[in-house]
Amino acid sequence: MKSRRSCWSVLLFLGFADALLIDIPQDPVNGTVNHSVLLPVSYRLQGPFPSPLSIQWNFNNTPNPLTMYTVTNCSVSAEGIPTCCSGYNYTHLAYQGRTVFFPENASLLLQTLQLSDSGVYSITFKLPQQTRHITLTVSEPHFNRRNPDDGTENEINPPLDLLLGLLITGGLSFLLLLLLLFFCFRWYMGAVQQRRTRIIKQQEEVPDHEELHMESSLPRTLSTIYARIGEDTGQRQRRSESQTEYASTSFS
Repeated sequence: MKSRRSCWSVLLFLGFADALLIDIPQDPVNGTVNHSVLLPVSYRLQGPFPSPLSIQWNFNNTPNPLTMYTVTNCSVSAEGIPTCCSGYNYTHLAYQGRTVFFPENASLLLQTLQLSDSGVYSITFKLPQQTRHITLTVSEPHFNRRNPDDGTENEINPPLDLLLGLLITGGLSFLLLLLLLFFCFRWYMGAVQQRRTRIIKQQEEVPDHEELHMESSLPRTLSTIYARIGEDTGQRQRRSESQTEYASTSFS
């Protein structure tokens, strides 16, 4: 009897194992500090849904589960993919607010990553019990990230790099503005100096009005004096001639 029971239990276990197919599409997984990462899992059922189905995530083989979800109701498509699942979720206190569990595919989303989150994560289906592992590596953000496929580097522009570029551009623009103002000031001062020189030359070429008046009035004064002297001399001569003619007249 015992041998028959053990055979039935082994066959039952193998039947459940064949009915549940688990797939890990990506292992290992890389993440960045303060970002989110998905630990991808998918499973299919080749028979009726075994309710309840317990799914548990552990970190670095610790006894306490990181999160545990008990699926109580779930629809299964013709391909055996679970849809519209519902159940009960338990999350460890240290991971509350940082994890999101997807019961339809058993994937786990880790948010606000830290360097201490690096390690091996295990997912266990308890009916039947099957376990898979995913290795997560969390690193600090880098300015350059190398693509392993083609060996090229994809630049990551953090806010600090953008701020540095803006500062350099603003400094160069300010320097060009200063140079432009300097050349404009030099041009303005040269124009003012040329205007002053031209005014001084014009003032030197134009004679003084008083000197012109004196020079113009001088010949007139001399000519007037000469004219008066000439008039006086003529009058005297006429007077003397008239007197002489009068003196030479005789009476008969």
